[in-house]
Amino acid sequence: MITSMDSSLQESSRTVGLTKLTVLATFAATLALASCATTESSPDHPVYGVNPDGTPKWVRRGSGAYEGDHGKAFYGVGIARGIQNISLLRQTSDNRARGEIAKMLDVYIAAMMKDYQRSTTAGDFESSSEEQDVVSAQKTITEVVLRGVQIRDHWRDPATDAEYALAVLELERMLETIEQAKQLNMHIRDYVRANARRSFRDLDAELAKRSERGQ
Repeated sequence: MITSMDSSLQESSRTVGLTKLTVLATFAATLALASCATTESSPDHPVYGVNPDGTPKWVRRGSGAYEGDHGKAFYGVGIARGIQNISLLRQTSDNRARGEIAKMLDVYIAAMMKDYQRSTTAGDFESSSEEQDVVSAQKTITEVVLRGVQIRDHWRDPATDAEYALAVLELERMLETIEQAKQLNMHIRDYVRANARRSFRDLDAELAKRSERGQ
């Protein structure tokens, strides 16, 4: 009888212990989720935060190359309106957001390749045997890198029914992609890796100037 009671008490103790562990695990998971949600939904978040009028900050800030949640990144904002088909409306805004990043990349990569040519040809581009390699590399880099663009957010303007899309291309991910692009000339790949961050800062500054001028 005593043995049976002891066994019952031990079983009860184990049940209570497991229940406590389950409660603690659930509480910890809830805190973790709340922490993640707070990070991106905070009104003070530089990209995913919300303005006092309810507009996401990325909508107001627009396309650009700047420091964000994932380090340095290219941000493209696409807008579509006047399309009745909801799926087509979103697809159009997504494509325009990707297009904004493609336009920035054209400027960004072209500037780097021009600097690369200067460093290897002393300005005599026409006589350079590498000129075709550089042109080909510019096209290859753009095509390879654009595959890494991700659509991160959407927002519908309740006043106009315009659909906004946010596309993001992280600089570090871009460099990883270029590093793996073995079809690129080794010297060009090394130059891009060494100068990507400096060129990013230059592009960020130039885009900021254009924004100030209202261009």
